[in-house]
Amino acid sequence: MIKKQKENKIEIIKRPPVVVVLGHIDHGKTSLLMAIKDFRVLGKESGGITQHVGAYQIEYNGQKITFIDTPGHESFSAIRSRGAKAADIGILVIDACEGIKKQTKEAIKHIKESGITPIIALNKIDKENANPEKVKQELLREDMWVESLGGKIPSVEISAKTKQGIDSLLEIILLVAEIENLETDINKEGEAVVIESRLDSKKGPTATAIITQGIIERGDYIATNSVTGKVKTFEDFNGKNVLKAFPGDPVNISGFSEVPSVGEIVKVYSSFEESNKNIRSKELLIKNPSIKEGDKVIHLVIKADVIGSLEGILEILKTIPQDKVKINILKAEVGDINEKDVKLAKNSEAPLISFRVKTDKIAESIIQNTKIDVYNFDIIYDLAKTIRELMDIILVAQKERIDVGEVDVLAIFRTEKEKQIVGGRVVFGQVEKGLKVEIFRNNEKIGEGKVMGLETSKKKVDVVYKDNEAGILYQGKVRIEEGDLLRFYKEEFVKYKV
Repeated sequence: MIKKQKENKIEIIKRPPVVVVLGHIDHGKTSLLMAIKDFRVLGKESGGITQHVGAYQIEYNGQKITFIDTPGHESFSAIRSRGAKAADIGILVIDACEGIKKQTKEAIKHIKESGITPIIALNKIDKENANPEKVKQELLREDMWVESLGGKIPSVEISAKTKQGIDSLLEIILLVAEIENLETDINKEGEAVVIESRLDSKKGPTATAIITQGIIERGDYIATNSVTGKVKTFEDFNGKNVLKAFPGDPVNISGFSEVPSVGEIVKVYSSFEESNKNIRSKELLIKNPSIKEGDKVIHLVIKADVIGSLEGILEILKTIPQDKVKINILKAEVGDINEKDVKLAKNSEAPLISFRVKTDKIAESIIQNTKIDVYNFDIIYDLAKTIRELMDIILVAQKERIDVGEVDVLAIFRTEKEKQIVGGRVVFGQVEKGLKVEIFRNNEKIGEGKVMGLETSKKKVDVVYKDNEAGILYQGKVRIEEGDLLRFYKEEFVKYKV
């Protein structure tokens, strides 16, 4: 059972709003977060943020606001969706010069599905070609009605670059939070949602989480549906050790038995035995495709820095067509490359895919002394592109027929055993020396052969084009007659791409 409430006493407090920033790539999500963080972040005077934890907190007009620093890459749509569900407010950042794009629509979908309150931030308003009114009209087509057009969705014009409008945006956030009446009973049992997780080389399985209910303290027994633990180290977003955290606070928690998945709910229990009762088998991140005998397959071993990156990689790999070459992921984990990873890659002849992780000394030594392909990446698109290229290499080139031209036979000049010289007019394409030829009589194929030589205007040539007459030295068992149609083609090895 979950730890009992203290004497069933209710203690209601206001909590800070949790805000997630969404939008199309390059529209300024990261710039906005950095602009806010740069001059409003709590604790900056004591050294600033010492590490990236996926969230941070500011104070404005004496009130706290928590921002979830979600990834902006389109392959992280699932993570952004989970981030939105952990938030109260979603800021939709739109470039006032470019308007609504693919990921803008995706972000609108996340906001609507999660039920959070939207605020429109029209960014890059400092540019000459900014047209906020045009963007507002585009939003209408997405059923997003801003206040200036008679709707209920607040909008603010900002420039993350010059910090114009940032104060207005923060005021709107606090106003929305006031209307939403964000209150909570801190005597309820502690709960938090995981927004990022990783395998820390010193602290072990670690998660960044937002407290959603009650209070979580150092030493508490905790569990998700897949992992158990005890709060070992407890840090705020600045990396400072804390004893307890309240609703709306972003924290770093270590002490899990394994790395929890993004989006999982962390709950506090009265004992380790109680926390262990609700554990279900951990959902596999990967499901190998059904591979049949004779299928072309690329095996992969993948190591990434955090769960979010790993999920993003697996999502984008799903988009790669596998009708010609199948992807078989042998291992996909967070953490640095170790000896087991290298040996698995070696024994399976699998490329070892590294995303923003290091390689330990033993693994590095094995790599240097054996033929193992290790690919290091910082950008997921580059990773996907390389895997496509590796899949292309696996494909064996196949011979393909290419039709080149046709000739109507007008005359037979000479006939020998398995050889003829015939004359005709090129009625389609062209004729080239060395091409293969099919002979058709009364629309029925009767034989085939090869072009051994060509003449036009009594001169030897390598090619004769459409509407010109050609003398053709033909080699083949079937004899050509006047009125036959000759179809010329070649066969080339074509390397198909995934």
